[in-house]
Amino acid sequence: MSLWDQTIKPMLAKLGSREDLKRKDLIFEPKLDGTRALLFKKDNSIKIINRRNMDITYRYPELLETINNISANSATLDGEIIVLDKTGKRPDFYRLAEREHVDSKLRIEILSKEMPATYVVFDILSVNNRDLTNLLLLERKKILKEVVSESTRINLCFFTENGEELFKVVKKQRLEGVMGKVKDSLYLIGKRSEYWLKIKSLKTLDCIICGYTVGTGWRQKYFGALILGCYYQNKLRYVGRVGTGLDEKGYAELTEKLQKLKTDKCPFKEKPELPLDIIPVWVKPKLVCEVKFMNLSKNKIMRAPSFIRLREDKSLKDCLLEI
Repeated sequence: MSLWDQTIKPMLAKLGSREDLKRKDLIFEPKLDGTRALLFKKDNSIKIINRRNMDITYRYPELLETINNISANSATLDGEIIVLDKTGKRPDFYRLAEREHVDSKLRIEILSKEMPATYVVFDILSVNNRDLTNLLLLERKKILKEVVSESTRINLCFFTENGEELFKVVKKQRLEGVMGKVKDSLYLIGKRSEYWLKIKSLKTLDCIICGYTVGTGWRQKYFGALILGCYYQNKLRYVGRVGTGLDEKGYAELTEKLQKLKTDKCPFKEKPELPLDIIPVWVKPKLVCEVKFMNLSKNKIMRAPSFIRLREDKSLKDCLLEI
């Protein structure tokens, strides 16, 4: 089975809890601050597709060398693209964000050397036209280890049966959390399943940008705060405003994107209750951003939110208020 020319989406996880860290039927992996991507090898070619089926191979020319680390003639891998911090020890989503939205060939070439990406692979869907999705997870892991040899550009994702210990390490390093996966689970293409669980150490939400407020002071030519929404019980629901977490360059670039999406129509069926002194500027719900926050209020509004990055790899349907 060759997946090269097929439109496929990766298997997705549901929200788990810290109680799941004790389960004996799971293996556990670090949840990385990266961009989910499928990597396809076919003969002498490599193709990288994100969760929205966008071909992003051109953005990461340094990952083309991974072809030398895949022993099979053809293979389909599942993993995350990460960029390490300046120490080279942990993923840095701010550096990754710089790579994610660049289209200039010259800039891409420069960044590929200044901030090179690494593909961390945790699953394999096919090898030499053989479908592996009906094999058990640990069997796929064994084949993956046989097919892929590690280098600076491609790593095999670490996993363990001790979820509680891994969670302690992840929390200490301020990583996103832990993935728990049922040992004998199949790979369900494009489906969100309880076979895979995300157990977060940091509180984050993928949110739809529904509008913005006008900035003041030095930010008067930019937006002041983003008006955000998530799907809850199949309805788009207001979850708060965020105006921190970007530098001036970030405000400028995002303001330019928002200007092109302005509309008179409010994306929410029920307009959110905003302070009287705030006049919202609505935008077409096209952009997804990741936000970290302290906790949710009783009304499910984020407290102390801070912008992390735009998520080009996420769709509007991925923006779920999971409680």
